[in-house]
Parts: sequence; C-alpha cells; structure tokens
Amino acid sequence: MHWNQQVSRLAAALCLATVIVSCRTTEPASEQVDDAWITTKIHSKYIADPDVKELDISVTTEEGVVYLTGRVSRLDQRTEAERLAAETEGVRSVVNHIQVGDKTD
Repeated sequence: MHWNQQVSRLAAALCLATVIVSCRTTEPASEQVDDAWITTKIHSKYIADPDVKELDISVTTEEGVVYLTGRVSRLDQRTEAERLAAETEGVRSVVNHIQVGDKTD
C-alpha cells in the first residue's frame, strides 16, 4: 500500500472513530476527539512497525484508556503492540486482551 493510501485510510478511520465514539458516550466532545486521535496515532505506529503492521489488532480508546484485542502468533508481537500503545501521548493505561497462539489454543 502506498503512503498516500495509508494516510487517507488513517484520516477516514479518525473521522469514523469520532462519529462512533460520539454516538456511544457522554464524554465531552474534546475528550472524544482526544480518544479518536489516540486510536489513530496507535494505528499509525502499528502501520510503521514491521513487527505488528500485518497483525489483526483492534484498538479502542475510552477516556485515555486503550483496549487492545485480537490474536497474534507470538508473545513478542503482543508485547510490542502494548508497548507502542503505552508510549503514545495521551494514553493513561493499556488493557491488553490480545490472545497469543492459534485459534485452536
């Protein structure tokens, strides 16, 4: 995927995340945007990191708390995804629900 396509996808994701979050919360609008921005920044970090860019990890942010879900094949991938999220500006904490191993485990 070309860089400009990635930027376009991130911009669309930010808009969509803002709409979705605003429909399901009583948070002030500024905090909703902050949460959507945090989620977008984390997705950007994942795309830039060769160890996690191809992984299927879902990121949700609520009031600065980041929730990670999905499945990875190795523990180091789970750890790297959590580290990238935790080091993102505005993140208060990370709740890592990423599963490690095959779906049959």
